[in-house]
Order: sequence, then C-alpha cells, then structure tokens
Amino acid sequence: MGFTADVFSVTTLLLVAFALFVVYIRIKNWLDSNVPIIYYIAMIVYVRNISINNPRLPLWVVLVGFALGGLLRFEFMNPAFTRVVKTLELATLAVIIYLSLAMILQA
Repeated sequence: MGFTADVFSVTTLLLVAFALFVVYIRIKNWLDSNVPIIYYIAMIVYVRNISINNPRLPLWVVLVGFALGGLLRFEFMNPAFTRVVKTLELATLAVIIYLSLAMILQA
C-alpha cells in the first residue's frame, strides 16, 4: 500500500476531494446546485481516459451516479422519493470514492 505522486494519482485525489464536496452539497440538501453535474461530467471524461490502462473504476458506476444526480434536479418529486434517490446517489459516490482510492493505493 503506497502512494506515488504522479499525474494519475494527484488527479485521482483531486477528483476524490471533488466527490467529497459533492457529498457535502447533497448532505446540505442543495438539490438545485450544478456542481454535481460538473463533477459527473469530469468523472466521465476521466474514466473514459483511464479505462484503457486501469479498468478498476467501471464507467457504468459513474453513469449511474450521473443519472441519479440528474434525477435530483427535478423539483416536483415526492420528498420520500427524493430521499431515496439522494441516498442511492450518496452510496454511488461512496463506491466511486472507494474505487478511486483503491486505484491509487494499490499494493
């Protein structure tokens, strides 16, 4: 288990920090923020570029998070359904953070 400070690791750590900021936004219940959409677009570009050399973070996980984040933008949803979607998105973000950290801290 070691960390090497190369471009791949630092970029992944920055995206993990950005994911933690998205978690903070979701916990604060700012559902109309554009920051999660920007994060998911950046993650899609990142995963598409690293998937050739390091396929440990599947693209479908990020796309599921993007779909859940896009679904939260609708303001006419039932509060209980909104809570379920927000919980699923937070779980998806936790999986993305875990897999990202596993990529850069691999033995």
